[in-house]
Amino acid sequence: MTTTPAGWYPDPYGSPLLRWWDGTQWTDATHAPGQEAGAPPQAPQQAPQPAPQPAPQQGPQQGPQQGPQWAQPQPQFQQPGGPWGPPNQTAQLPVPEFGPPRRTTPVWPWVVGGIAAVVMLALVIGGAVIVLRDRADSAIARPETTTAPPQLDQTVPPQPEPQQSAPPLPQLPQPSGDRIQDPVTGLSYAFPGGKWQVPESKDVNNPADQRMPLWTSACHVTSQSNYDGRGSEWVGSLYTAEVPQIFPYSGAQSFGQLSQALLLTYDPVFYGIPHERKILRNEALTVSGKQGWVIEFEMDFTKVAEANGLKWKKEKGEIILVDRGQNARPAMLYISVPDNLDQSVIKRVEDSLRSQ
Repeated sequence: MTTTPAGWYPDPYGSPLLRWWDGTQWTDATHAPGQEAGAPPQAPQQAPQPAPQPAPQQGPQQGPQQGPQWAQPQPQFQQPGGPWGPPNQTAQLPVPEFGPPRRTTPVWPWVVGGIAAVVMLALVIGGAVIVLRDRADSAIARPETTTAPPQLDQTVPPQPEPQQSAPPLPQLPQPSGDRIQDPVTGLSYAFPGGKWQVPESKDVNNPADQRMPLWTSACHVTSQSNYDGRGSEWVGSLYTAEVPQIFPYSGAQSFGQLSQALLLTYDPVFYGIPHERKILRNEALTVSGKQGWVIEFEMDFTKVAEANGLKWKKEKGEIILVDRGQNARPAMLYISVPDNLDQSVIKRVEDSLRSQ
């Protein structure tokens, strides 16, 4: 396993913000992509609080989670995840006096006045009933002509504007001779050949997820069919794309941090069964005279492979970044090959990589 330096990274909980990783765990500090932001300010120290009063003993409670849960659903285009996997004070009300209230004036004038009020109210109600009855009888004897029902509005309500459809997915280029040329990123590389094939764009792209690249070239090969007993395939992969906008980029000098952010984000997505990760190489390189970076890694699935009969135990891969100049997102090549396939393809593709 490796440690990742503190920094701003795409939010692993799925929001479009960046979240601060303090080197050991995710924090509550976030900010929008594309904004300059340093380390989040330290939380102010709280004033000492009075010691709490003892409370009745309760049953055990579950503590807060430590850090994010990385298990995420597998996208259709890549290896799907396996099944293995201060107190309130009560106000005191005045106590009432016992016994009947004291009388200070005679009660007879009140009794006589009350009787007179009741008699007057009865007379008023009786008169109202007579008037209402006379009006009802008059209405029955002389029905009034009712007006015609109002006409319905025949105007057609405005129709909602049709929703704009998502932009079409890029057409993945087929190999020309022994190379694949990506017209979007300007990258070209050796086509591995053999059983490697170019997939359908809809099978490898998920435009709804802002973390994921929009792959503009791709090829893959099957490592093991139905590896999870659910019809899923584990594959060797070779893709190129522009680095998504959600990842901050300030020039080639930020490649080291960017490469680790990409690997930290895509590890649980692309390798969804328990494994250990080792960084083999993390350094600058040059691609066709342009500044670049490579982070090479190895994923170890040995424990799961032996317990579940997988055909591979380890998998090597690389993420290569290439600067494309001012006002352009860097290009990215991602390649990953399990050890039951020819892993020399990784070196051959890196050596053949060119950038226009």
